[in-house]
Amino acid sequence: MVDCVPRELGRRAAAGELTAGLLPLADYLKLEGTFERLGHFGIAVRGRAHSVLLFSRRPIRQLDGATITVTHETSTSALLLRLILEGRYRLSPAEYRRGVGYEGDALLLIGDEALRFRQTNAQYPFEVDVAFEWWLWQHLPFVFAVWAIRKDADAKEKRQIEAGLARSLSMNVKELAAIAQEHAQALGAPAEELRAYLESFVYRLGPEEETGIRKFKELADEHHLL
Repeated sequence: MVDCVPRELGRRAAAGELTAGLLPLADYLKLEGTFERLGHFGIAVRGRAHSVLLFSRRPIRQLDGATITVTHETSTSALLLRLILEGRYRLSPAEYRRGVGYEGDALLLIGDEALRFRQTNAQYPFEVDVAFEWWLWQHLPFVFAVWAIRKDADAKEKRQIEAGLARSLSMNVKELAAIAQEHAQALGAPAEELRAYLESFVYRLGPEEETGIRKFKELADEHHLL
């Protein structure tokens, strides 16, 4: 078992170092030749994600020519941001800079890093939920990641992992309040707020999420981003 940020997970899958994992959607779409989906398990939202955030010094429509710092943790959200800025708003940022420093005209953060930063942010007056921008634009859920396994993995192993995911999900969706309480102090957020955050995700992808995946791939291919 390994624990790493989404972009690193995608890199390790591409390098042949992983059998299965929760792959960022952008990486899975590049690896469809060697990986296949595990059931309909994944991570998606229908509206706001609350933890995929663009912090900006000016409104999103005024980011033409801007320098945007993108956290090293993300692959899918970085691609989604480019689609929003370049596809939806027809903007041309001067640079997308990978980094860990809180610099630039705007800053894209995800996950725990975004949740912590929004509690203390005093540098960027504008906050954009990138998944909500997608929702407003396409009226579709956004899928951040899908569970996938190498196609050459043993068939029995595939069945065991898929069954394990189903059991784990069934148990843990009943424990979201306890999970939120456990992590509240480290993230600097109220436990009730974190519980609502966890409940906002879709963990079993349905027809609308599958349509969202197809639309994301179509737009990414159109803009030559995959």
